[in-house]
Amino acid sequence: MRFPIAVSFPVIAFACVAAAGCSAGGAASQAAGAPLKVEVSQMFITVRNDAGVPLTDVTVGIVPPTRTTVYTKFFGRLENSEARDVMLGDFSGRDGTPFSLRVVKPKLVEVKGTGVDGKIYSVSVPWK
Repeated sequence: MRFPIAVSFPVIAFACVAAAGCSAGGAASQAAGAPLKVEVSQMFITVRNDAGVPLTDVTVGIVPPTRTTVYTKFFGRLENSEARDVMLGDFSGRDGTPFSLRVVKPKLVEVKGTGVDGKIYSVSVPWK
């Protein structure tokens, strides 16, 4: 069966626009001047410190919709302008349960840290 050009062109155009819209990754809803930048990819979460001061006690958490178990990864220190990649397999729950995308559908990624000036920095980014 052959489709007329008038029918197939809008279908192809819609598919291209949908693919372009879905391919934007990571930090979609973050402000340009945010002190912490978070990017989510298929295997990593990248955290970048743009606060202007080194951060201590940095915790990155993957939050499911029910918030029953928050999967976290702790950094002792994150220097100014430093970026760290964390593999998704490095996250674990409070009871030691490892994070797996096969089991959990994440809702948010939360990053919290304390600057050396005593100010608390926190950011939440929706899972892509």
